[in-house]
Amino acid sequence: MSETIAFEQKLLIEIRIGESHERVHAAWRDDTNEGFLICNEINLIFNDQSIFEIKPCEVEVAGRYPSLSLSVNRIDSTNLHKRFQANDLPMKIKEVVQTDYLGEDTPNQLEIVLQNASKIIIRHVFPPMTMGIRLE
Repeated sequence: MSETIAFEQKLLIEIRIGESHERVHAAWRDDTNEGFLICNEINLIFNDQSIFEIKPCEVEVAGRYPSLSLSVNRIDSTNLHKRFQANDLPMKIKEVVQTDYLGEDTPNQLEIVLQNASKIIIRHVFPPMTMGIRLE
């Protein structure tokens, strides 16, 4: 997730999401996904026309099963059409905090702090290879 720093201090104008749904199957519901819109792909679009794609992924950790993480990559264009409703946008990103919310020994949550102190939380959630997004 080393590219996440590349969008700090940038003006975020839009968030687009891939296929999404309000909740995961009942067998997977827990605190990792409660209150999140569940999706499999997110695009952050900035005023300088840069676009970053965020997806759930697995990362190899020595001596363990693969750990759940997030991949962040700069892309040339988006093919996602559904907009994620974020009333605070456009707004400058003040800070991006990466954490290991799931205890997987790899960053699996992004906390994007906007200039007005509101937050966009993006997290790898259960079931594995699923992602969630919410506003705080």
